[in-house]
Amino acid sequence: MNLLKIGFNATLFVTALTHACAGSEPVRITVTIDRGHDLGQSFGSLFEATSDNASLIVGAGFQNAYNTRYRGDRHAVQFFIRPTGGDREMTVQELPRSNFTLTGSYLFGRDGLVYSGFGGLKTWNPKSRTWQGSGSSHETMRVGNSTLTFAGSKVLFDGRTILEPPEEGSYQLFFYAHGHLCFYHVNRRGKPYHLYVSDEDGFSRLYACPWTPQQPRVDLSKAVTLRLPVVGETTFAWGQLGRQVVTGSNIGGFYVFESGAWRTVRQPTLGRSFQLYSSVAFGDRLLMGQYPTGRLFEYDGKTLGEKSGWPPVLPGVSRSVREAQTTVVYGGDLFVGVWPWAEVWRYNPDSGRWMFMRRMFKHPALSDKISHPYEVENKNHPVLNLWGQRVTSLIPNGPDLFISTSSKGVDKWKPKEFPFLAPEKWKSYGKVYRATMPGHLAAATKWTEGPTTIEFLVRGTEIVIRQDGKRIGSATVTGSLAGKLAKVKALKNVKWGDGTYGRFAGKTIKGSIHRD
Repeated sequence: MNLLKIGFNATLFVTALTHACAGSEPVRITVTIDRGHDLGQSFGSLFEATSDNASLIVGAGFQNAYNTRYRGDRHAVQFFIRPTGGDREMTVQELPRSNFTLTGSYLFGRDGLVYSGFGGLKTWNPKSRTWQGSGSSHETMRVGNSTLTFAGSKVLFDGRTILEPPEEGSYQLFFYAHGHLCFYHVNRRGKPYHLYVSDEDGFSRLYACPWTPQQPRVDLSKAVTLRLPVVGETTFAWGQLGRQVVTGSNIGGFYVFESGAWRTVRQPTLGRSFQLYSSVAFGDRLLMGQYPTGRLFEYDGKTLGEKSGWPPVLPGVSRSVREAQTTVVYGGDLFVGVWPWAEVWRYNPDSGRWMFMRRMFKHPALSDKISHPYEVENKNHPVLNLWGQRVTSLIPNGPDLFISTSSKGVDKWKPKEFPFLAPEKWKSYGKVYRATMPGHLAAATKWTEGPTTIEFLVRGTEIVIRQDGKRIGSATVTGSLAGKLAKVKALKNVKWGDGTYGRFAGKTIKGSIHRD
Protein backbone atom coordinates (compact mmCIF):
# COMPACT_ATOMS: atom_id res chain seq x y z
CA MET A 1 0.00 0.00 0.00
CA ASN A 2 2.74 2.45 -1.00
CA LEU A 3 4.03 4.19 2.14
CA LEU A 4 1.13 3.07 4.34
CA LYS A 5 1.90 0.24 6.73
CA ILE A 6 -0.81 -0.90 9.12
CA GLY A 7 0.04 -3.18 12.01
CA PHE A 8 -1.83 -4.73 14.94
CA ASN A 9 -1.42 -7.72 17.23
CA ALA A 10 -4.07 -10.37 16.60
CA THR A 11 -3.78 -11.87 20.10
CA LEU A 12 -4.10 -8.46 21.70
CA PHE A 13 -7.10 -7.71 19.48
CA VAL A 14 -8.96 -10.85 20.65
CA THR A 15 -8.11 -10.06 24.26
CA ALA A 16 -9.43 -6.56 23.80
CA LEU A 17 -12.74 -7.86 22.49
CA THR A 18 -13.07 -10.09 25.53
CA HIS A 19 -12.19 -7.51 28.17
CA ALA A 20 -12.73 -4.00 26.80
CA CYS A 21 -15.75 -2.69 28.67
CA ALA A 22 -16.70 0.98 28.40
CA GLY A 23 -19.53 0.55 30.87
CA SER A 24 -17.52 -0.77 33.83
CA GLU A 25 -13.77 -0.35 33.38
CA PRO A 26 -11.71 2.22 31.47
CA VAL A 27 -10.80 1.46 27.88
CA ARG A 28 -7.67 2.82 26.22
CA ILE A 29 -7.29 2.83 22.44
CA THR A 30 -3.65 3.50 21.54
CA VAL A 31 -2.52 4.53 18.07
CA THR A 32 1.12 5.12 17.19
CA ILE A 33 1.64 6.93 13.91
CA ASP A 34 4.43 8.38 11.83
CA ARG A 35 2.92 11.15 9.74
CA GLY A 36 6.06 11.54 7.64
CA HIS A 37 7.12 15.00 6.49
CA ASP A 38 4.40 17.64 6.69
CA LEU A 39 3.82 18.70 3.11
CA GLY A 40 0.30 20.04 3.57
CA GLN A 41 -1.48 16.70 3.18
CA SER A 42 -4.54 15.65 5.20
CA PHE A 43 -3.83 12.72 7.50
CA GLY A 44 -7.19 10.93 7.53
CA SER A 45 -8.59 8.30 9.89
CA LEU A 46 -6.79 6.63 12.79
CA PHE A 47 -9.31 3.93 13.69
CA GLU A 48 -12.97 2.98 13.73
CA ALA A 49 -14.75 0.23 15.69
CA THR A 50 -18.26 -1.04 16.41
CA SER A 51 -19.65 -1.77 19.88
CA ASP A 52 -20.50 -5.40 20.64
CA ASN A 53 -24.23 -4.58 20.66
CA ALA A 54 -23.91 -2.58 17.40
CA SER A 55 -25.40 0.53 19.04
CA LEU A 56 -22.28 2.71 18.73
CA ILE A 57 -19.42 3.50 16.37
CA VAL A 58 -16.22 4.73 18.02
CA GLY A 59 -13.55 6.39 15.88
CA ALA A 60 -10.91 9.06 15.51
CA GLY A 61 -8.99 10.92 12.83
CA PHE A 62 -7.90 14.20 11.30
CA GLN A 63 -10.54 16.14 9.42
CA ASN A 64 -10.03 17.11 5.78
CA ALA A 65 -12.29 20.14 5.20
CA TYR A 66 -12.37 23.50 3.43
CA ASN A 67 -15.23 25.99 3.84
CA THR A 68 -15.45 28.92 1.40
CA ARG A 69 -12.85 31.06 3.13
CA TYR A 70 -10.78 28.86 5.43
CA ARG A 71 -9.28 25.39 5.54
CA GLY A 72 -9.95 23.13 8.52
CA ASP A 73 -7.15 22.59 11.03
CA ARG A 74 -5.24 19.56 9.69
CA HIS A 75 -3.45 19.02 13.01
CA ALA A 76 -6.57 18.79 15.19
CA VAL A 77 -7.47 15.18 16.00
CA GLN A 78 -11.12 14.28 16.53
CA PHE A 79 -12.52 11.48 18.73
CA PHE A 80 -16.17 10.50 18.37
CA ILE A 81 -18.74 8.11 19.79
CA ARG A 82 -21.65 7.93 17.34
CA PRO A 83 -25.01 6.19 17.92
CA THR A 84 -25.85 4.01 14.92
CA GLY A 85 -29.57 4.81 15.25
CA GLY A 86 -28.86 8.42 14.37
CA ASP A 87 -30.84 10.11 17.15
CA ARG A 88 -28.80 12.67 19.12
CA GLU A 89 -29.37 15.69 21.34
CA MET A 90 -27.77 19.05 20.56
CA THR A 91 -27.85 22.17 22.71
CA VAL A 92 -27.13 25.61 21.23
CA GLN A 93 -25.91 28.66 23.14
CA GLU A 94 -25.59 32.15 21.68
CA LEU A 95 -22.19 33.76 22.25
CA PRO A 96 -21.23 37.45 22.17
CA ARG A 97 -20.77 38.91 18.70
CA SER A 98 -17.25 38.92 17.31
CA ASN A 99 -17.89 42.36 15.76
CA PHE A 100 -20.53 44.97 16.46
CA THR A 101 -20.99 46.84 13.17
CA LEU A 102 -20.74 44.15 10.48
CA THR A 103 -23.52 41.97 9.09
CA GLY A 104 -21.51 38.76 9.09
CA SER A 105 -18.89 36.65 10.79
CA TYR A 106 -16.51 33.99 9.48
CA LEU A 107 -14.63 31.73 11.89
CA PHE A 108 -11.72 29.31 11.69
CA GLY A 109 -9.90 27.04 14.12
CA ARG A 110 -6.13 26.81 14.71
CA ASP A 111 -4.16 25.11 17.50
CA GLY A 112 -7.18 24.58 19.74
CA LEU A 113 -8.43 28.17 19.42
CA VAL A 114 -11.39 29.67 17.54
CA TYR A 115 -10.76 32.84 15.54
CA SER A 116 -13.04 35.42 13.92
CA GLY A 117 -11.56 36.79 10.72
CA PHE A 118 -13.65 39.86 9.83
CA GLY A 119 -13.55 43.25 11.51
CA GLY A 120 -10.05 42.53 12.80
CA LEU A 121 -8.74 39.13 13.86
CA LYS A 122 -10.10 38.08 17.25
CA THR A 123 -9.76 34.97 19.41
CA TRP A 124 -12.55 33.49 21.52
CA ASN A 125 -11.63 33.35 25.23
CA PRO A 126 -13.95 30.81 26.89
CA LYS A 127 -12.98 31.88 30.42
CA SER A 128 -13.87 35.56 30.00
CA ARG A 129 -16.49 34.80 27.32
CA THR A 130 -15.08 37.58 25.15
CA TRP A 131 -13.46 38.01 21.74
CA GLN A 132 -9.97 39.40 22.07
CA GLY A 133 -7.87 41.08 19.37
CA SER A 134 -4.95 38.95 18.19
CA GLY A 135 -3.32 40.52 15.12
CA SER A 136 -3.51 40.27 11.35
CA SER A 137 -6.54 38.60 9.74
CA HIS A 138 -4.54 36.97 6.94
CA GLU A 139 -5.24 33.28 6.41
CA THR A 140 -2.66 30.96 7.96
CA MET A 141 -1.97 27.25 8.16
CA ARG A 142 0.47 25.15 10.15
CA VAL A 143 3.15 23.19 8.31
CA GLY A 144 5.02 21.10 10.85
CA ASN A 145 5.84 23.51 13.66
CA SER A 146 5.92 26.51 11.32
CA THR A 147 3.29 28.80 9.78
CA LEU A 148 2.36 29.61 6.21
CA THR A 149 0.64 32.97 5.82
CA PHE A 150 -1.39 33.97 2.76
CA ALA A 151 -1.28 37.78 2.72
CA GLY A 152 -3.19 38.96 -0.34
CA SER A 153 -1.06 37.95 -3.33
CA LYS A 154 1.98 37.25 -1.15
CA VAL A 155 2.98 34.11 0.78
CA LEU A 156 5.13 34.09 3.90
CA PHE A 157 6.70 31.21 5.81
CA ASP A 158 7.43 32.00 9.46
CA GLY A 159 7.34 35.69 8.53
CA ARG A 160 9.74 35.35 5.60
CA THR A 161 8.39 36.08 2.11
CA ILE A 162 8.60 33.04 -0.15
CA LEU A 163 6.37 34.32 -2.97
CA GLU A 164 6.03 37.93 -4.10
CA PRO A 165 2.88 39.30 -5.78
CA PRO A 166 2.77 39.08 -9.59
CA GLU A 167 3.67 42.02 -11.80
CA GLU A 168 0.15 42.02 -13.23
CA GLY A 169 -3.14 40.71 -11.91
CA SER A 170 -3.33 38.93 -8.56
CA TYR A 171 -2.71 35.56 -6.95
CA GLN A 172 -5.89 34.26 -5.36
CA LEU A 173 -6.93 31.57 -2.88
CA PHE A 174 -3.78 29.68 -1.93
CA PHE A 175 -3.84 25.99 -0.98
CA TYR A 176 -0.80 23.97 0.08
CA ALA A 177 -0.98 20.17 -0.19
CA HIS A 178 1.35 17.31 -1.12
CA GLY A 179 4.35 19.59 -1.42
CA HIS A 180 2.70 21.95 -3.92
CA LEU A 181 1.53 25.51 -3.42
CA CYS A 182 -1.58 25.86 -5.56
CA PHE A 183 -3.38 29.09 -6.48
CA TYR A 184 -5.17 31.04 -9.20
CA HIS A 185 -3.47 33.86 -11.12
CA VAL A 186 -6.19 36.20 -12.39
CA ASN A 187 -6.08 39.34 -14.51
CA ARG A 188 -9.47 40.46 -15.84
CA ARG A 189 -8.14 43.81 -17.06
CA GLY A 190 -11.31 45.45 -15.79
CA LYS A 191 -13.59 43.37 -18.03
CA PRO A 192 -16.53 41.08 -17.17
CA TYR A 193 -16.16 37.31 -17.38
CA HIS A 194 -15.48 36.21 -20.95
CA LEU A 195 -13.84 33.43 -22.90
CA TYR A 196 -10.08 33.59 -23.18
CA VAL A 197 -8.71 35.25 -26.34
CA SER A 198 -5.16 36.29 -25.47
CA ASP A 199 -3.16 37.34 -22.43
CA GLU A 200 -3.51 40.94 -23.56
CA ASP A 201 -7.28 40.52 -23.20
CA GLY A 202 -7.03 38.99 -19.70
CA PHE A 203 -6.45 35.51 -18.27
CA SER A 204 -6.96 33.07 -15.42
CA ARG A 205 -4.38 30.36 -14.72
CA LEU A 206 -4.05 27.59 -12.19
CA TYR A 207 -0.63 27.06 -10.62
CA ALA A 208 0.86 24.10 -8.78
CA CYS A 209 4.34 25.08 -7.55
CA PRO A 210 6.56 22.44 -5.94
CA TRP A 211 7.77 23.75 -2.58
CA THR A 212 8.89 22.32 0.76
CA PRO A 213 9.80 24.11 3.99
CA GLN A 214 13.49 23.50 3.23
CA GLN A 215 13.32 25.76 0.16
CA PRO A 216 13.95 29.49 0.70
CA ARG A 217 11.48 30.57 -2.00
CA VAL A 218 8.80 29.29 -4.37
CA ASP A 219 10.35 28.76 -7.81
CA LEU A 220 7.72 29.81 -10.37
CA SER A 221 9.82 28.45 -13.22
CA LYS A 222 9.01 24.94 -11.97
CA ALA A 223 5.26 25.56 -11.66
CA VAL A 224 2.77 23.35 -13.48
CA THR A 225 0.12 25.66 -14.93
CA LEU A 226 -3.24 25.36 -16.63
CA ARG A 227 -4.67 28.24 -18.64
CA LEU A 228 -8.40 28.31 -17.91
CA PRO A 229 -11.13 28.78 -20.55
CA VAL A 230 -12.82 31.76 -18.86
CA VAL A 231 -11.09 35.01 -17.92
CA GLY A 232 -11.89 35.73 -14.27
CA GLU A 233 -12.14 32.14 -13.07
CA THR A 234 -11.22 31.82 -9.41
CA THR A 235 -12.46 29.57 -6.61
CA PHE A 236 -14.48 29.35 -3.41
CA ALA A 237 -13.24 25.90 -2.39
CA TRP A 238 -10.23 23.64 -2.62
CA GLY A 239 -10.06 20.03 -1.54
CA GLN A 240 -7.99 16.90 -1.63
CA LEU A 241 -8.74 13.23 -2.07
CA GLY A 242 -5.83 10.87 -1.65
CA ARG A 243 -2.94 12.29 -3.70
CA GLN A 244 -5.25 14.54 -5.72
CA VAL A 245 -5.74 18.28 -5.19
CA VAL A 246 -9.07 19.57 -6.56
CA THR A 247 -10.70 22.95 -7.06
CA GLY A 248 -14.06 24.10 -8.34
CA SER A 249 -14.12 27.47 -10.09
CA ASN A 250 -16.73 30.19 -9.70
CA ILE A 251 -17.73 29.60 -13.34
CA GLY A 252 -18.36 25.88 -12.91
CA GLY A 253 -15.00 24.41 -13.89
CA PHE A 254 -13.65 21.47 -11.86
CA TYR A 255 -9.91 20.83 -12.04
CA VAL A 256 -7.65 18.16 -10.57
CA PHE A 257 -3.90 18.18 -9.97
CA GLU A 258 -2.36 14.71 -9.75
CA SER A 259 0.98 13.11 -10.66
CA GLY A 260 2.47 16.42 -11.76
CA ALA A 261 -0.32 17.46 -14.15
CA TRP A 262 -3.62 19.34 -14.20
CA ARG A 263 -6.70 17.83 -15.81
CA THR A 264 -10.21 19.15 -16.39
CA VAL A 265 -13.08 17.08 -15.01
CA ARG A 266 -15.83 19.63 -15.71
CA GLN A 267 -15.72 22.50 -18.19
CA PRO A 268 -16.79 25.96 -16.99
CA THR A 269 -20.16 27.32 -18.09
CA LEU A 270 -20.53 31.04 -18.77
CA GLY A 271 -24.03 32.32 -18.07
CA ARG A 272 -25.06 29.34 -15.95
CA SER A 273 -24.48 29.18 -12.20
CA PHE A 274 -22.48 26.26 -10.84
CA GLN A 275 -20.27 26.98 -7.84
CA LEU A 276 -18.72 24.70 -5.24
CA TYR A 277 -18.42 26.38 -1.85
CA SER A 278 -16.99 23.73 0.46
CA SER A 279 -15.30 20.35 0.60
CA VAL A 280 -15.04 17.59 3.19
CA ALA A 281 -13.65 14.07 3.08
CA PHE A 282 -16.29 11.55 4.16
CA GLY A 283 -15.17 7.95 3.95
CA ASP A 284 -13.56 7.28 0.60
CA ARG A 285 -15.22 10.25 -1.15
CA LEU A 286 -14.87 14.00 -1.24
CA LEU A 287 -18.16 15.84 -0.76
CA MET A 288 -18.52 19.40 -2.06
CA GLY A 289 -21.34 21.84 -1.29
CA GLN A 290 -22.91 23.37 -4.41
CA TYR A 291 -24.95 26.35 -5.60
CA PRO A 292 -27.70 26.61 -6.91
CA THR A 293 -29.01 23.15 -5.92
CA GLY A 294 -28.04 23.45 -2.26
CA ARG A 295 -26.94 19.83 -2.43
CA LEU A 296 -23.67 17.99 -2.09
CA PHE A 297 -21.69 16.77 -5.05
CA GLU A 298 -19.55 13.67 -4.70
CA TYR A 299 -16.08 13.20 -6.17
CA ASP A 300 -14.72 9.63 -6.20
CA GLY A 301 -11.34 10.40 -7.75
CA LYS A 302 -12.60 10.19 -11.32
CA THR A 303 -16.06 11.69 -11.70
CA LEU A 304 -18.10 14.45 -10.06
CA GLY A 305 -21.79 13.74 -9.50
CA GLU A 306 -24.75 15.17 -7.63
CA LYS A 307 -26.06 13.50 -4.44
CA SER A 308 -29.82 13.76 -4.76
CA GLY A 309 -31.49 14.70 -1.48
CA TRP A 310 -28.17 15.46 0.27
CA PRO A 311 -29.33 17.37 2.24
CA PRO A 312 -33.13 17.60 1.91
CA VAL A 313 -35.00 20.90 1.50
CA LEU A 314 -36.65 22.32 4.59
CA PRO A 315 -40.45 22.16 4.17
CA GLY A 316 -41.99 25.56 3.48
CA VAL A 317 -39.13 27.15 1.51
CA SER A 318 -38.31 27.46 -2.19
CA ARG A 319 -36.31 24.63 -3.74
CA SER A 320 -34.39 27.04 -6.01
CA VAL A 321 -31.19 29.10 -5.56
CA ARG A 322 -29.92 27.14 -2.59
CA GLU A 323 -26.29 26.83 -1.53
CA ALA A 324 -24.56 24.25 0.64
CA GLN A 325 -21.91 26.65 1.92
CA THR A 326 -20.46 24.77 4.88
CA THR A 327 -19.63 21.09 5.45
CA VAL A 328 -17.92 19.40 8.39
CA VAL A 329 -17.68 16.14 10.32
CA TYR A 330 -18.74 16.59 13.95
CA GLY A 331 -19.44 13.74 16.33
CA GLY A 332 -18.76 11.34 13.47
CA ASP A 333 -21.79 12.69 11.58
CA LEU A 334 -21.83 14.96 8.54
CA PHE A 335 -23.11 18.52 9.09
CA VAL A 336 -24.15 20.91 6.30
CA GLY A 337 -25.13 24.59 6.50
CA VAL A 338 -27.45 25.78 3.71
CA TRP A 339 -28.29 29.25 2.35
CA PRO A 340 -30.63 31.18 2.01
CA TRP A 341 -32.58 30.11 5.15
CA ALA A 342 -29.54 29.23 7.31
CA GLU A 343 -30.53 25.59 7.69
CA VAL A 344 -28.27 23.17 9.59
CA TRP A 345 -28.64 19.52 8.59
CA ARG A 346 -26.99 16.37 9.98
CA TYR A 347 -26.43 13.02 8.25
CA ASN A 348 -25.84 9.79 10.14
CA PRO A 349 -24.03 7.27 7.90
CA ASP A 350 -25.08 4.21 9.89
CA SER A 351 -28.83 4.79 9.63
CA GLY A 352 -28.56 6.62 6.31
CA ARG A 353 -30.82 9.38 7.68
CA TRP A 354 -30.74 13.16 7.30
CA MET A 355 -32.00 15.12 10.31
CA PHE A 356 -32.84 18.83 10.43
CA MET A 357 -31.06 20.30 13.45
CA ARG A 358 -32.23 23.92 13.42
CA ARG A 359 -32.52 27.18 11.51
CA MET A 360 -30.01 29.76 12.73
CA PHE A 361 -32.45 32.72 12.34
CA LYS A 362 -35.85 33.33 13.92
CA HIS A 363 -37.01 35.74 11.22
CA PRO A 364 -38.63 36.17 8.75
CA ALA A 365 -41.28 33.46 8.60
CA LEU A 366 -40.50 30.65 6.15
CA SER A 367 -42.07 31.03 2.72
CA ASP A 368 -41.93 29.18 -0.59
CA LYS A 369 -43.44 32.19 -2.35
CA ILE A 370 -40.06 33.91 -2.37
CA SER A 371 -36.56 32.60 -3.00
CA HIS A 372 -34.70 34.60 -0.33
CA PRO A 373 -35.61 36.22 2.99
CA TYR A 374 -36.56 39.90 2.68
CA GLU A 375 -36.35 40.02 -1.10
CA VAL A 376 -39.75 41.81 -1.26
CA GLU A 377 -38.70 44.45 1.28
CA ASN A 378 -35.35 44.76 -0.50
CA LYS A 379 -36.75 44.84 -4.07
CA ASN A 380 -35.41 48.34 -4.84
CA HIS A 381 -31.86 47.49 -3.83
CA PRO A 382 -29.48 46.44 -6.64
CA VAL A 383 -28.69 43.23 -4.70
CA LEU A 384 -32.11 41.66 -4.25
CA ASN A 385 -30.85 38.71 -2.19
CA LEU A 386 -28.57 40.76 0.07
CA TRP A 387 -30.41 39.55 3.19
CA GLY A 388 -30.31 35.89 2.41
CA GLN A 389 -29.10 34.00 5.44
CA ARG A 390 -25.78 32.12 5.49
CA VAL A 391 -24.27 29.57 7.83
CA THR A 392 -20.72 30.73 7.24
CA SER A 393 -18.76 28.50 9.64
CA LEU A 394 -18.98 25.11 11.29
CA ILE A 395 -15.87 24.81 13.49
CA PRO A 396 -15.35 21.80 15.80
CA ASN A 397 -13.38 22.76 18.90
CA GLY A 398 -13.09 20.66 22.05
CA PRO A 399 -16.54 19.11 22.59
CA ASP A 400 -18.31 21.92 20.72
CA LEU A 401 -19.27 23.10 17.24
CA PHE A 402 -18.99 26.85 16.66
CA ILE A 403 -21.51 28.24 14.16
CA SER A 404 -21.59 31.72 12.62
CA THR A 405 -24.04 33.56 10.38
CA SER A 406 -23.94 36.29 7.75
CA SER A 407 -25.87 38.16 5.12
CA LYS A 408 -24.80 37.57 1.52
CA GLY A 409 -21.79 39.81 2.14
CA VAL A 410 -20.06 40.98 5.29
CA ASP A 411 -21.01 44.64 5.19
CA LYS A 412 -21.24 47.55 7.59
CA TRP A 413 -24.78 47.98 8.89
CA LYS A 414 -26.59 50.96 7.36
CA PRO A 415 -29.87 51.51 9.24
CA LYS A 416 -31.28 54.18 6.93
CA GLU A 417 -31.06 51.89 3.89
CA PHE A 418 -32.80 48.88 5.47
CA PRO A 419 -35.51 50.05 7.88
CA PHE A 420 -37.21 46.64 7.74
CA LEU A 421 -34.31 45.21 9.78
CA ALA A 422 -34.04 48.09 12.26
CA PRO A 423 -33.49 48.43 15.10
CA GLU A 424 -32.41 44.91 16.19
CA LYS A 425 -33.23 42.32 13.50
CA TRP A 426 -30.02 43.01 11.56
CA LYS A 427 -28.02 41.73 14.55
CA SER A 428 -29.03 38.16 13.70
CA TYR A 429 -26.56 38.52 10.85
CA GLY A 430 -23.10 38.07 12.31
CA LYS A 431 -24.08 36.05 15.36
CA VAL A 432 -21.91 33.28 16.77
CA TYR A 433 -23.27 30.17 18.48
CA ARG A 434 -21.72 27.26 20.34
CA ALA A 435 -23.51 23.98 19.73
CA THR A 436 -22.73 20.88 21.78
CA MET A 437 -23.65 17.32 20.84
CA PRO A 438 -22.40 14.59 23.24
CA GLY A 439 -19.90 12.17 21.77
CA HIS A 440 -17.33 14.52 20.21
CA LEU A 441 -13.91 15.75 21.29
CA ALA A 442 -11.36 17.64 19.17
CA ALA A 443 -7.87 18.57 20.35
CA ALA A 444 -4.80 20.23 18.84
CA THR A 445 -1.88 17.85 18.39
CA LYS A 446 1.78 18.78 18.46
CA TRP A 447 3.83 18.10 15.38
CA THR A 448 6.49 15.44 15.72
CA GLU A 449 9.15 14.37 13.25
CA GLY A 450 8.82 10.62 13.45
CA PRO A 451 6.42 8.55 15.58
CA THR A 452 3.90 9.95 18.06
CA THR A 453 1.44 8.02 20.22
CA ILE A 454 -2.14 9.23 20.59
CA GLU A 455 -4.38 7.59 23.20
CA PHE A 456 -8.16 7.72 23.33
CA LEU A 457 -9.62 6.85 26.73
CA VAL A 458 -13.17 6.09 27.81
CA ARG A 459 -13.63 6.23 31.59
CA GLY A 460 -17.30 5.84 32.40
CA THR A 461 -18.78 8.98 30.86
CA GLU A 462 -15.44 10.80 30.48
CA ILE A 463 -13.54 10.73 27.19
CA VAL A 464 -9.90 11.82 27.04
CA ILE A 465 -7.24 12.33 24.35
CA ARG A 466 -3.53 12.12 25.24
CA GLN A 467 -0.50 12.62 23.02
CA ASP A 468 2.77 11.05 24.11
CA GLY A 469 1.41 10.75 27.65
CA LYS A 470 0.15 14.34 27.94
CA ARG A 471 -3.58 15.06 28.17
CA ILE A 472 -4.63 17.37 25.33
CA GLY A 473 -8.42 17.22 25.67
CA SER A 474 -11.32 15.82 27.67
CA ALA A 475 -15.12 15.90 27.63
CA THR A 476 -18.11 14.29 29.32
CA VAL A 477 -20.67 12.14 27.55
CA THR A 478 -24.20 13.06 28.67
CA GLY A 479 -27.83 12.33 27.84
CA SER A 480 -29.04 9.22 26.07
CA LEU A 481 -25.57 8.57 24.65
CA ALA A 482 -24.21 8.04 28.17
CA GLY A 483 -26.82 5.34 28.70
CA LYS A 484 -25.86 3.60 25.47
CA LEU A 485 -22.17 3.80 26.36
CA ALA A 486 -22.77 2.15 29.74
CA LYS A 487 -24.18 -0.95 28.03
CA VAL A 488 -21.15 -1.55 25.80
CA LYS A 489 -18.98 -4.50 26.84
CA ALA A 490 -16.53 -4.70 23.96
CA LEU A 491 -15.44 -3.22 20.64
CA LYS A 492 -15.29 -5.29 17.48
CA ASN A 493 -14.61 -4.94 13.75
CA VAL A 494 -11.74 -2.57 14.41
CA LYS A 495 -10.33 -0.81 11.35
CA TRP A 496 -6.93 0.83 11.75
CA GLY A 497 -6.19 3.70 9.38
CA ASP A 498 -9.61 3.75 7.75
CA GLY A 499 -13.01 5.26 8.49
CA THR A 500 -15.09 8.43 8.41
CA TYR A 501 -12.13 10.76 7.72
CA GLY A 502 -10.81 8.69 4.82
CA ARG A 503 -7.69 6.53 4.61
CA PHE A 504 -4.74 7.35 6.85
CA ALA A 505 -2.19 9.27 4.78
CA GLY A 506 0.94 9.06 6.90
CA LYS A 507 3.84 6.59 6.71
CA THR A 508 2.94 4.05 9.41
CA ILE A 509 0.15 3.34 11.87
CA LYS A 510 -0.16 0.71 14.59
CA GLY A 511 -3.03 0.38 17.04
CA SER A 512 -4.14 -1.61 20.07
CA ILE A 513 -7.01 -1.67 22.57
CA HIS A 514 -6.46 -2.19 26.30
CA ARG A 515 -8.53 -2.40 29.46
CA ASP A 516 -6.94 -0.16 32.12
